[in-house]
Amino acid sequence: MTQTFLCHKQDIPELKTRSFTIEKDSEKIELFLINNGDKILAYKNSCPHLGIPLNWQPDEFLSLEHTHIQCSTHGALFTLESGNCILGPCVGQSLEPLALDFHQNEIWLNYDS
Repeated sequence: MTQTFLCHKQDIPELKTRSFTIEKDSEKIELFLINNGDKILAYKNSCPHLGIPLNWQPDEFLSLEHTHIQCSTHGALFTLESGNCILGPCVGQSLEPLALDFHQNEIWLNYDS
């Protein structure tokens, strides 16, 4: 297992998101973190419907109400906690969750090497 440092917990305020690009074996992993208030979660930045990035602007993945993750292309809505699509063309599909580790105040991405 390989770990990559992403940021510190205080770098992601509650109900905010932050995107990252990680280089892994000449492949790029596009991901984002979300602080949903209870915990910080990571998802791959890829819509299960079209395989395109979800964000509206850099670091902007949430609906206007900050209650769901929203695809900028077709408006699909995903739950913050599980990444399940509840509205749009990919209903029943989910965002790909990524494993995180927390060391004191640091957030690390875990992935197979």
